[in-house]
Amino acid sequence: MDYGEKKEDRAVEDEILELIKLKLYQRMHGIAPVLGAVEMQIQGQTEEQNEEFCTDGRKFYLGAARLRRDFLKDSESLCLEILHMLSHCLLGHPYQTSLPQTEKEREIICDRQAWELVRELWGVPLPFLQEADRLLADGKEKEAAGLLKVDVHSCWNRIADRQAVWWQGQGEKLLKNGQVKRKRKSGTARRNKKWVLVPAAGERGDYRDILKGFSAWREDTMINPEEFAYSWYTYGLEMYGRLPLIEPLEYREEKKIADLAIVIDTSGSCEKELVQVFLEETRGILEQEKLFFRNFCLHILQCDNRVRKDDCIRSREDFERYLENLTICGGGGTDFRPAFERIGELRARGELSDLRGILYFTDGCGWYPKEEPDYQVWFVMIKGHFDTIDMPGWIHRLVLEEKGLR
Repeated sequence: MDYGEKKEDRAVEDEILELIKLKLYQRMHGIAPVLGAVEMQIQGQTEEQNEEFCTDGRKFYLGAARLRRDFLKDSESLCLEILHMLSHCLLGHPYQTSLPQTEKEREIICDRQAWELVRELWGVPLPFLQEADRLLADGKEKEAAGLLKVDVHSCWNRIADRQAVWWQGQGEKLLKNGQVKRKRKSGTARRNKKWVLVPAAGERGDYRDILKGFSAWREDTMINPEEFAYSWYTYGLEMYGRLPLIEPLEYREEKKIADLAIVIDTSGSCEKELVQVFLEETRGILEQEKLFFRNFCLHILQCDNRVRKDDCIRSREDFERYLENLTICGGGGTDFRPAFERIGELRARGELSDLRGILYFTDGCGWYPKEEPDYQVWFVMIKGHFDTIDMPGWIHRLVLEEKGLR
């Protein structure tokens, strides 16, 4: 079998792989060096290659037909399959020379070990492992092997290699640093704390200054005691001699925010509690600094790989009600492009016509627009919970830190 065939132009499969990588990055922020160490190569010149997954420790050979089928069936399961193959590498299986002699024993032992590591890294139970153990106890090795199998092992080179040492070190690092985002059990510390977001130490940018930077000069509807209508002033002098009539203007020139867009990444990488804190902090600054005009337009978009919710807020009361009834919609992969497209549509139909910039609350891991928009883009991210691997240079970053106050 030839596993070294030239890479074909497979746009759909490449897009699937990018989505799977993004899901892995979101769940395991420390996995970037591991994923970056292997080349993903799509196979499909023969029917056998179309259906097989295999790794030699340097490349992942992925059958095109199976990749599409498994992705459409369940993208989460495809993530686990890729992580299973990575686990073989982390455990050094492609390089081990002291494996059991029989192929049947080798398949079962290596696959069982790989799934155990997947369970520990991913942080979720894998019920089929118990089923496999039951089958093995009943002497049904073939059925157990079929349940555990993800990839064929025929391309393992069985030659001890210094690369095996590197893989082992990466696996220990992932487990030691706790790079998996596990679900919090009920009754833990955060439940009894009030969380606030402050600029992280050593990071540039002040949240208040950023919001002020979105301001523009405009007339606001309010009594302006510093200026008055000259027509009434001169009319009074003409009619009543030295008695000018002074009528204050009902507007004044001020520099405030007229239009603003806030986008919330709801792919699952941002917790609802932190989203709530971020929005409340934002509202507090806007009100404290009196940065909104009396009449303003604020769009809050919730977006994962598409725009799930778009709320238009035009008053402080609307903002208050929105926060009181906040619901998060999403849970898919992260794609920043739909949010930018929606903002473009809003501007085209006359909304957000005075937009100076947007805030995007995210972990920074997703697909970006190819072109820079004509307004400022600030990604607001939590320290220790973000990735900037593919972030374009035109995106500004504000890194905040979460602190608990009892």
